[in-house]
Amino acid sequence: MYSVTFGKLLQFTGIGLVIGFIIGMVAMLGFDLDFMAMIVSVLLSIIAAFAAAMYAELYHIRQAVNEQTDKTLKRNK
Repeated sequence: MYSVTFGKLLQFTGIGLVIGFIIGMVAMLGFDLDFMAMIVSVLLSIIAAFAAAMYAELYHIRQAVNEQTDKTLKRNK
């Protein structure tokens, strides 16, 4: 059984792979570029998917900290 974190990593890798593959195919067929364009687009898409996931996780952590701080300040008054 996979952990939740490993499952999320596989999920975001898959999302980046599919999006990068689509962008790479468009670059290869539409703009007549070589296979290196597909490799670069896949890698950049995976990195962008991970960056978006990290931003979302940090945002949720910040929201939880703000809620906890608000509860603590209200309790201390």
